[in-house]
Order: sequence, then structure tokens, then C-alpha cells
Amino acid sequence: MVHIAIIGAGLMGVKIAGEFAYHGHRVKIYDNSVQTLNKVYSILEDDKKQLYIDGLLPQKHFLGQVFCMSHLEESVKDADFIFEVVYEDLEVKQDIFERVSHCCKPTAVIASNTLQLDINKINERALNKQRTLGLRFLFPVYYIPEVEIYPANQTEVQVIEKVRKLVERMGKTLFFRSGQQPLILTEQQRDERKKARQEEILNFSGLGAFSDRSIPALHHSGNDNVQKIQNEVFSIIPSDLDRDCAICMDRLRDCLFSPCHHMVTCLQCGQMLQDRHDACPICRMDIREIVRVYHT
Repeated sequence: MVHIAIIGAGLMGVKIAGEFAYHGHRVKIYDNSVQTLNKVYSILEDDKKQLYIDGLLPQKHFLGQVFCMSHLEESVKDADFIFEVVYEDLEVKQDIFERVSHCCKPTAVIASNTLQLDINKINERALNKQRTLGLRFLFPVYYIPEVEIYPANQTEVQVIEKVRKLVERMGKTLFFRSGQQPLILTEQQRDERKKARQEEILNFSGLGAFSDRSIPALHHSGNDNVQKIQNEVFSIIPSDLDRDCAICMDRLRDCLFSPCHHMVTCLQCGQMLQDRHDACPICRMDIREIVRVYHT
């Protein structure tokens, strides 16, 4: 599984944490307010109930786990992706990026969910600016398939590709910001996309990239610079979503679940699901046995 750190346990931060846990990732969510952290699990429980009502969560729990953290350094030290989701204050965000960049892994991607602040100012004091970017989830997070991305001047194309791979496995699509203005959905657009997203997930046969999307495009065209970045990103490597484990995204799929015979995870993640008595991520049948598959 991928290790995720969320900085900021407000409503949006919790929703993003829940979305990653829904898709099987291990999430640590940090906030400097104990009172705010105390509300996290109740919000997630409400989310689970609503997802169950909508038919999108057949089992009782998310595939992944969410841990509440009161120490920033401990929250990010083993994270692969770090998402800052605090209020729109440039100095606060700069301080977070600086502190996080000094105590996280040098390979970690650090993203801000800022609405309008300049990512090139947010990351001014951060190390490894090439691994920073803006990445904004749209509300309601569980249902809106687009994730708005706005790279910093020094963001490496390989980092954008890494983020694209992560969100595509969640059935989402990177959406490059056009100019300086963020994408703001109307209430009608939210309702329409929520309904279409529900139908898409319910009709989908497994984890990974979604094909034949029923959700209409938003026609938010990018400028020339954004288009150039998109062309570079999508020409790096062919998609390998059908081969990699849908949980950890690191190892190859190398096991079959019995009795459903779906092959969607690596052996280690498959055994983890079985040990936790979780169902097959594709069909939600109980996993009675795991059969190792050897690739030639």
C-alpha cells in the first residue's frame, strides 16, 4: 500500500484521508488541535454510512486505515505522498512545506490543496522543490473524478507522472489548471457529476483505471504551457495499471483469490486483505484461499 500523510484535519482534509483509505492506502492525518483530531473518526464513520447508502461501500470498513497524529514529523517521516490541506494563509503553508521537507523522505511528493495561493510562493523555503506541486481535490471528494493539478516551476515531469498514476488507480483524472484561476463547480455540476460518478463506480468491474467514462468533460482548456506539460507527462511511459498491484502499486499482481478467481493484488497485499477478513476488491466476495501466480 502507499503511505499517505494529510496535514490538516479540517473537513476537506478528513474527506481526502477517507478517499485514500477507501482505496486501500495507509493514511496518517495530522493537526495541531486535539479537539479537531477528536472529530476525525466520527466524520469518517458518517462518510462510510453515506457511501453504504449510496451502494459504494459493501463492506463495513475502508480497505485502508486512517491514523490520527499530533506530531508533524512522525506523520510524514515514512510518507510517499504528503498533502497539505490547511486554511489559505501563505505564511502557514510556507512553514508547513519547510518543516515537512526537512523531515520527510527525499523521494516524497509534497502537495498543497490550496485554492488560489501560488505554489511557487508556498514552496519558497522548502527543500526539493522539484517534488512539490499544487494538487486540489474537488468537493465532494468521494464522487468528483477530477483532481486539479498545478505544477510549480521546478516540478519534475516524473513527479507529475507519479501523481497521475496514484490518482488514476483511484478512478480519478488529473485536470491541469488553466491560468491562475481554479476550477469552481456549480452546485448543479456537483450533483450531475456525483450521480454520474456513482453510476460509473457501481458499473465498474475492478480497481484501476476507468474506461468508457460516462462523466462529461468540463471543457476547462489549459494554456500553452500547461498543454506542453501534459504532453510530456503522458508520453513518459505506457500505462501499466493492469499489471501492478492495485493496493501497494509497487509489486506485480501475482495471486488469485478463491473462489472468485480475480487477480488484482500482489501476494503480500492479498494476504493482508485475507488476514483482515476483507473481501475481494473487485466483486466483494469473501477471500477463502489465495493462490500464488508465477510470471514467466
